[in-house]
This record gives sequence, structure tokens and C-alpha cells, in this order.
Amino acid sequence: MSDLAATQLRALAAASDGAIELIGQSRGSRATTFTVSLDTHGIETSNGQIRIRARERFEFVVPDTFPYKPPTVRVPHTRWAGTPHVQWSSQLCIYAAPSVEWNPADGMRGLIARLMLWLQRAAEGTLDPDGQPLHPPVAYSSYDNGWIVIHPDLGARVPWAAEGSERTSTLYAWCGRHGKRIDVVEWLTLGQVRDRVLADDLEAVDASGRPYFVTPAFLISDELGFEYPTKAAALAEHLDGAGISREELLHAITIAGLITAHVANRAGSDHKAPAVLILGTPARRVEGTGRLAHLVAWKFDELGTNITELLGDVELLSSEPLKGKVADLATSWLGFAKATWMVVFEDRPEVTRRRDTDTAATWLHGKRVLVLGCGALGAPIAEHCVRAGVSALTVADKSAVSPGILVRQPYTDADIGYAKSYVLANRLSEIRDDLSVQYTNDDVVTTYLSGEAALPPFDLVVDATADGGVRAALEHVRARQRNGWPPVVTALFGHDANRGLVTVAMPGATGAGHDILRRTAIEVLGSAAGAWSDVAADFFPNPPRTEMFFPEPGCSAPTFIGSSVQVVALASMLFVEALTILADHRDGSDRRPMTASVVRLPSVATGRNTVDRLTWSDDQIVTEVEDGVEVRISQRALAEMRAEVRRGARLRGDHIETGGMLLGFFDDATGTLSIDVATGPTPDSRLSALHFDHGTEGSQAIIDLHRAATTNRVGFAGMWHTHPFGPARPSATDEAGMASLVAPDGTGRRALMLILGGDEPTWLEWRDRGTPPRIYARIVHRRPAGDGHAAVTPLPPEAHYFPGGYGMPAPDPSQRVLYRLLGRRR
Repeated sequence: MSDLAATQLRALAAASDGAIELIGQSRGSRATTFTVSLDTHGIETSNGQIRIRARERFEFVVPDTFPYKPPTVRVPHTRWAGTPHVQWSSQLCIYAAPSVEWNPADGMRGLIARLMLWLQRAAEGTLDPDGQPLHPPVAYSSYDNGWIVIHPDLGARVPWAAEGSERTSTLYAWCGRHGKRIDVVEWLTLGQVRDRVLADDLEAVDASGRPYFVTPAFLISDELGFEYPTKAAALAEHLDGAGISREELLHAITIAGLITAHVANRAGSDHKAPAVLILGTPARRVEGTGRLAHLVAWKFDELGTNITELLGDVELLSSEPLKGKVADLATSWLGFAKATWMVVFEDRPEVTRRRDTDTAATWLHGKRVLVLGCGALGAPIAEHCVRAGVSALTVADKSAVSPGILVRQPYTDADIGYAKSYVLANRLSEIRDDLSVQYTNDDVVTTYLSGEAALPPFDLVVDATADGGVRAALEHVRARQRNGWPPVVTALFGHDANRGLVTVAMPGATGAGHDILRRTAIEVLGSAAGAWSDVAADFFPNPPRTEMFFPEPGCSAPTFIGSSVQVVALASMLFVEALTILADHRDGSDRRPMTASVVRLPSVATGRNTVDRLTWSDDQIVTEVEDGVEVRISQRALAEMRAEVRRGARLRGDHIETGGMLLGFFDDATGTLSIDVATGPTPDSRLSALHFDHGTEGSQAIIDLHRAATTNRVGFAGMWHTHPFGPARPSATDEAGMASLVAPDGTGRRALMLILGGDEPTWLEWRDRGTPPRIYARIVHRRPAGDGHAAVTPLPPEAHYFPGGYGMPAPDPSQRVLYRLLGRRR
């Protein structure tokens, strides 16, 4: 495409009134070089930076792939050699990230504009602005020489960290290796490395079974120029000028050879360790820090490697003449050897910025996570945890890899028959060398969710089993110590993997996934068709879905339909939503502790994915006095009872009892009773200062309405009434009437009796401000007919009670005084 470049340059020159001149062009093997003269008279030099003449000549090396690849810019002189962003003495580095900054549509016009900007900044000395990393010195590395991964920070170990310190310092890098790759695991001083290798418990081999080795690392406070030399002699000369003599250089190399030989001997290995020298200079700057070290690594040639071994061997001998001869050989080698540079990969936190910084996944960094379930949902979530930087991860699943799951789960044909958790943990452990993923293939209920299980030693628990039994067991064991449990995330797919539900229960929240999904069903089934109508049809169909997808014949469990691309995308989106909720709670805001979200993949109808949320406040929790059942009274039910108390006080007086039905659900699996709704007194109820008697008119219709709306998730659960300004405990009349506390239709084997009371300050705080009152809860079991305990409920005299509903007779003032007196004598 050199013709396009030539055409563009000629057009620019013709329109520039002499500011751009195309002087000539020459054709190479895979590029065309254009010589161009530019008017640069307006660029002024400051701060001792590069000097630019009124007119400068440049060479644009245009590859045949232009405009898809940017041209290279060179100058036909060496006046700017040794300055930042000038390589090989004459090539200008005008793009920091060509793949991002080069715009093919701008062509040669964009190239010249960028060059003029570079010249202006180079003359001002602003190519490396404050707060941005400095362009490091150039060492022309090659993968043929191997590559080195630097893991640990140097921090304050650099000699320029403190004023008045030495100009140089020498450290020893504790390294592991695998093929051409070297990993720097730790920085040690000479004393530290000596103590380590002489210790009886020396760990001499790395994870691959190869012996560790050490290499010297020289840190110097002076910069060695923008390009490192390619000859060892020139490098040694630079180091000598910076404060490290040839003798110190060879001495450190000798020490490293001695230590490496000792470690190999302890490991019983005859592997030859690579000979490497690391060099660090103050050539990086990150916002908020001082100068940070830029590291390069010189890989010795074969002769250099042999000399380093020989240096270590003769050091063990007492023959001084032999030592001198070997030292002379080493010095001679430094005179002609090449400085072959390895490729350096930085993994130091001090100089690298994580690519997931400021994302929702940041919440996971350093956390300990337990993932229950290693299938299409749990496996991707577990991998996201590893890559997000968790400090510990355990995956749990009792099932094995089968052929059918390879369609959409991250396993291979070779994994068939092995436990999912085992295979997944091994694969995930290969992602990071600092994390060994743990696994269990035992039943998660008996391992983590039994009654004897201790608090989980994790910062997050993810239930990705889509198993109702697991959810119920987790709900039960968590309720015992909910304040000690970490956040719990529960996720599941819809029947066709086009949408998913994810719940988040924060520490101390009333319920976890089992409870929150029930709340979700009540909300979406009890409301009119709207944003959640598709969720009702997918997750809570009425009648229940009977057509199930069986992936394999025989005893295979019914599952959902969905491809790999669907389930991975949906699992990731569900986890992102959960992490976003967790991160929102981290900022200390007043967030509701229970959340359910639906995440939808893009649909044909909308063309976009959508997310909707439901949230709940904590319930009022009361432990039932006899059976120990946990009674969870929803904020809605509390609000309904308080509204009726306030209405009754206005209509009938402060001391008149009131009450109504409680609608909810007994859950024997979790040992809980959820109270979702509280009604007021029916019209045929009788209310007085001594007793509340609930009628039956319309009660069954109310129950039937809630049952139908929630597909039997909410039904009759018991009765509530008040003892205004009195104790929250049963009176003699209450005790006598307990046996008849059953559903309006006369059925039901048990019901809750809930009494609200409190002394005057407590009651007024409840009635007027909403502070919970004293609450008494007892589950009453229905007695068989004819057992001799039939209840007889005494009623107050006809003139001394009020009817329920919204009507009110007007008793004379003396009757009101009587009610107050009777109430105080309860």
C-alpha cells in the first residue's frame, strides 16, 4: 500500500505551502522509505531537552501493510541519541501503544500530526508527564534467550529509596525455572540467602521438582542511558562508573554460583542452572510513589555459564594461583561477550496495575471463597474467583464428569469418570502459581451444612448447586449463627438458560437463598404482569412444568437446555450482578441485606440484556417459646399490625385489644415459620380491654386469595392480638382458648399465637414510632376432638366489646373509663 502513502504525502505537500516537502522515496523488501522535510521553526527547546532546528528531515518507513500498520519514523542523524523515546540512536518512538493510538483512517496526515506533537513534547521535556510511568530504557531482548517473570516487590530495598544511602546495592534473587522460563520468587540479602541454604529444613526444589538457584541483582542509583549496551564490556564499564567494579561484579557472580551448587547438591540434582544477572535502575515512576526500579536480565552465553560454575568451584579450593587464573579468564570473557537480554515479564504489584482494577470483581481480591457445585454454573464462577485474585478457593461437588456435560462444562474427554471437583481444582490451580485450589467430592450437606458444622472459614459462600435440598440445609445451619456467616450468593438458571436468578444474603440477614427465592416467588406471583412476569413463568410456573429435559436415558436428573456460550455468559453475568451488590454494601451505605436479581440474556424481542432487582429488609425474629421454632415476621406484616393498632386506638381507644390472622408458611426443613401477611379483625370479631375474639366472616376468602396468588406458598399460619400497655404473655382467657386456634376452615394441625405488648413507654414507641414491641410467640398444636379439652372462650358482657371491621358503636364515657380500669388490672 505504498502507493496510498505516496498519494497522501503528495496531497499534504501540495496543500502545505512548503511546510511539508517530499524529497524522495526508496523501495525495500517489505517497505517503502519516504524522506520528508518538515517546517519545525515554531518549536522551542526548554529545560535542556533536545534541540530542534527550524527545519528537520525525517524518514517514514511505510510497511506494505499500511494503513493497517503504522509507519516507523527515523531521523538521518544521531543528535538525539541517548534521549528518551529514541531507539537505536535514530528511531523515534512516537506511539506508546500503536494498536490503540494509531488510526488507519488518518493515514499520513495523522502520522505527521503525531510526530509534530512528539517533537514539541520532546523539546519541552514532557514526553513522560508526572503521574505516568516513565518510558523504560531499551534492552533489545529475545525469546531465544528465555524469559524471566518478576513476582516480588523491591520496595524500600532500592538504594535510592532514602537520602544519604549508598549509590548501589546487591541482592540475590531466589529463582525457580521451567524450561526457558525463570521465576524470581524472592529477593534476599547475602546474609539471608546464606542462612537459608545452610538451614536443615532447606526447601531445595520448586513445584516442578527442579532445584532453586540464585542470581545476583545489582541495583544502581544512576541511569545508564536510554539504551542498554549489547556488549558485556560496555555494560561492565557503565556499572563501574555507577559504583560497581568488575571485581564486585565477578565476586557476586561467584557467590551466586556457590549457593546454586550447594542447593543443587542438597536437592540431589545434577541439572545445570542458567547463569543470569539482573540489573535495576530508577527508570519508572508511578503516581503517589517515588522512583521505581526498571529491571532487565542478562542471560550469559554458554562460556559465561561455564565460567560462573568454575568460579564457584575454585572458590572452594585453597589454590590462590588457580583462583587468579580463573578470575583472569572471567575478566577476559567480559571483554568480548555479548550482553544477551532476556524478555522480562513484570508481575510486581508495585509496577503493575491489575486489568480488573475498579471493577466489581475487585471485591474478591484477597477473599476466601467456597463454591458449592462445579457444573455449568459453579465452574465458570470458580474460575472468575481465581482470576480476580482470591487468596483461597475451595470447590465442592460429589458428582463425576460424564460424556454429556462436555457440551457446556469446562471438562475434557480425558476427565470422564473423575470427580468434577478434583478435575476443576487441578485446572484452576494452574492459572496462578500462588494459589492451590482445594476440593472436596463429598456430599456438601454433610461436609459443610450439617448441624455439627462449624462456621465456614470463608469470606463468601456461593451455592451453585441448583439443589433445593442444599439450599434448605444451608438455610437451616446458617440461621443458628447468621451473624457469623459470610455473604451467601445463590444462583440458578431458568429452564432454557435465557435468564437466571441470583440472590445475595449479607452477614446477619434473616434468610439466604432458600428464603429469598420464596420471597421472590411471592412477589412475582402476587403482582400484576410486569417486569417479572417472565420470571414467574420460568421459575415458578403454575401449574408446575411437567415437560422436563432428560439429557441421558435411565436415571439422569432433569436439567435445563442451553449451550456452552449461553451458560458461560449467563453464569458470568449472574456473578457480576452478585459482586456489584456486594461492592455496593462495602461502601457503608444503608443497603437492604437481602437481594434477588434476574439477569436476562439478549432476546429477539428486546435485543439487549436486562437486569431487575428486588430487595428486602430483615424480618423481626422471635424464637418460639416451646418448640424453638424461629418465627420470622416480615416488615410488611409488622407494618400491617401496627397500622391496625393505630387505627384501633383512634376508633376504639388506647386500651382496646385488636388482632387478626397471620398468613405465612411453616418450613419443617429449616425449622422456621415465616409470617408474610397480617390481617385486621373481621367484622364479626369482638374487641374489648380484656379479650380479643377473632370472628370467621370473610377469613377463608382472604386465605384462599393469598393461596391462589402465591400457589400455596402463603396460607393460614396463626393469630395475633395485642395487650396494650400490658405484658406480652397469654392471659388466662388466652390459655383457655388456645386449643381452638386453628384455620377458619377448621383444619390445620398447628398455628402460631402471637401476642404484642409492652409497658407504656414501649407500647407508645411501637404505636407512634414503629420501634418493635415486646413479642410473645407460641405454636399451638391442635388437640384431637373428644379428648376432654375442648376450649370454652369466655366473652365480656355484650355492652363492653367493640365489633371488628371498620364500624364502631359509640359507648358512653363511663364505659370507656371502665375499659381503661380493666386494662390496667390485666
